[in-house]
Amino acid sequence: MATNDMQWPRPGIGSVGSYQMSGTPYAESNIVVPDNTGNAVQVQFEYVTKFVTIRNTSNPGVAFRVGFSQSGVAADNYFILDGGQSYNGEWRLQDLYLISDSGAASEACIIAGLTPIPRSN
Repeated sequence: MATNDMQWPRPGIGSVGSYQMSGTPYAESNIVVPDNTGNAVQVQFEYVTKFVTIRNTSNPGVAFRVGFSQSGVAADNYFILDGGQSYNGEWRLQDLYLISDSGAASEACIIAGLTPIPRSN
């Protein structure tokens, strides 16, 4: 017979079942993406993501960079979303970084599905 003090393993980055079940919804809108003279805005997820959709809600011609680290968006490790564009990817992320690709600030919206896997600190 099982006792109440049994230790069950916590889900981890390799827990296949955590990615097979539907994600817990995450949505954030009106994220101000700073111009490229400052630091990128960091979006931190409380749990590892199953998928992420990023949308540039600015007007066409106002692009921003999407990266996975502060140094990534400052170097050549990013992709660009122009105003009105969006991208959906099945990524295991803890953080996302956004910064304008020009001198103009822009705005973003992010939708994600979160797994039960806690972010590692």
